Amino acid sequence: MRYVIYLTLILCVSTVSAEILFQDDFEGGKVDNAKWAPVGTWVIEDNADKHDVLGKKVLAVQASEIGLSVDEFPEEFDYYADFKTVSAGLTGFCFHCQDSNNVYMHQVSTAGSGHTPQHIRWHRKVGGGYSVEPDPFADKVNRDQNVWYRVKFEIRKDYKFKVYLGDVGAEDKDLTLVSEWTDSQKSFKKGKIGIRMSGGERAQYDNIVVATPEFDIFPVESKGKLTVTWGNLKRK
Repeated sequence: MRYVIYLTLILCVSTVSAEILFQDDFEGGKVDNAKWAPVGTWVIEDNADKHDVLGKKVLAVQASEIGLSVDEFPEEFDYYADFKTVSAGLTGFCFHCQDSNNVYMHQVSTAGSGHTPQHIRWHRKVGGGYSVEPDPFADKVNRDQNVWYRVKFEIRKDYKFKVYLGDVGAEDKDLTLVSEWTDSQKSFKKGKIGIRMSGGERAQYDNIVVATPEFDIFPVESKGKLTVTWGNLKRK
């Protein structure tokens, strides 16, 4: 009897802790200052590519350096986004941000990049200074500029990171592991998320979702208990 009660408690705790922590599909038509503290040029633009999963609006970011989320996030989470590099072939996804000078900043470098294209470019920014450890895509598949993709970062304890890539709209099972990295310097344990672009770099983003580790954001049918799931982000 005690075992049954204990198991029930474990299942209840697991269910409660599995959730979406953050989401933004930019359909409101302007940057939500309750979610983001943008720097530089963040503009909501019409979706010119007509992918259904992208809806009507997307976020365009150019020369912004690092714009951060308002909220902080725990040590472990999964981070999803749809993205398209528009010029200079780079994106900049930021995690465990303490402030704009102390962050992890990880780039997906596609065709058109002047910095190790077809790589994940793992960065630390400590005290305002960057260090970078580029790693070629493990699947040896080239990613193009001006094409939409989906990315998933797994952020785990012990300063371990994995990144997956796939076609825009892809579910977890269709995303491919392209790189792994561990921060041997153990720089940042938790913090905010953000987006970083610099100089002539420009990219578009959509469907940004942060969820607890391994939470299923692709339900087969509506579960009825979540305010938002990926499946209904854009179905309006």
